[in-house]
Amino acid sequence: MDNKIRFKIDEKSLFYGVFNDYKKGQTATVSTPLNQSKKEEKWRKDILDLKKYNCKVEDPPEMLINICKKNSKSGNNIDDVFVFENILLDGVQLKTKSQFIMYIKRETDEIIKKQDGTKGINTHLGRLKLHYPISFLYKRDGYNIDNSDILDSILRQNGGFAFIVRGFEYDEINKTLNFITSLIGPKGIPLTTVFKRKKGFGEKLMVDPTKVVDNDYVVIVEEMPELNNTNISYELINKSRAENGKLGEEFIFNLLSKDLTEKNELYHTSKEYPQSPYDIEYIKDNRKQFVEVKATSGTKEIFNMSSGEIKFMEKYKDSYTLYMVTKVKDPFPQYFKYTYNDIIKMKKEYPTTRFFP
Repeated sequence: MDNKIRFKIDEKSLFYGVFNDYKKGQTATVSTPLNQSKKEEKWRKDILDLKKYNCKVEDPPEMLINICKKNSKSGNNIDDVFVFENILLDGVQLKTKSQFIMYIKRETDEIIKKQDGTKGINTHLGRLKLHYPISFLYKRDGYNIDNSDILDSILRQNGGFAFIVRGFEYDEINKTLNFITSLIGPKGIPLTTVFKRKKGFGEKLMVDPTKVVDNDYVVIVEEMPELNNTNISYELINKSRAENGKLGEEFIFNLLSKDLTEKNELYHTSKEYPQSPYDIEYIKDNRKQFVEVKATSGTKEIFNMSSGEIKFMEKYKDSYTLYMVTKVKDPFPQYFKYTYNDIIKMKKEYPTTRFFP
């Protein structure tokens, strides 16, 4: 058995620093099903293997078990409890004294009450889920479990950016739990701007384009004949910018994928989370690297950066690279690579000032 276990959790199941602006509410589900399918080969055995490692609590206190059982509509058993006290954030030590808890819950009621008030057979009997509640708090019997404090500590340490937890890695030798995260926007970003609608998620997870903040598909030079008309609409300009941005990101992502291996964990962040303060991330020498992409169909190396992007660049300047792609719609685009030190030496223009009440 390897001394490390690494696993993804359900997409959108654990995010933090986001303002919930849905009328009916939309909160993190904070759990991942493990045996949802009847086909055993589809079970999350990568997560189920966690019980083989030394993070499992032997004989947990009854009160701790009772807290784990709370907020369930049907009967359940707590099969396994895992408590972690040495926490990493993307490979870097997290500054916290709190512990983080996860546990596996199993549904036990054969008959359940349906939403219409009638009773019926529980089709999820025996279903297992890994839970990691945001608000879990337990400070007795020698424990200092405070999941909310862990997430607050991540928010402080990452510069105050809202984030989503994509997965975890547990190292049995060093007894560390590594939170694998992606930044999805500034703290307090509306939930409706974060997630794109996908099959099975419904309208409530659809991005509202009227609420987009600091869209990073901005390019200030578009040398396209059809845009030379002084009566051209912002809608057409923004559409062109968005197309260029998408092409530029795909070009750089493919460029990086040729040089990086699977262990570098190349990830196109903005493709999933369009309000992220960067576009692409990967691991180099056990440290996360951040890539921003700007693109134009023209030839000039000119780009805009929002205040949020500048704040992020300054926070992560030692791990930050900006790629400027020109002639992005040509068969062979050109690209230029800039570090933080390169960018701060560039000429700057401030053509407008934004006012709002």
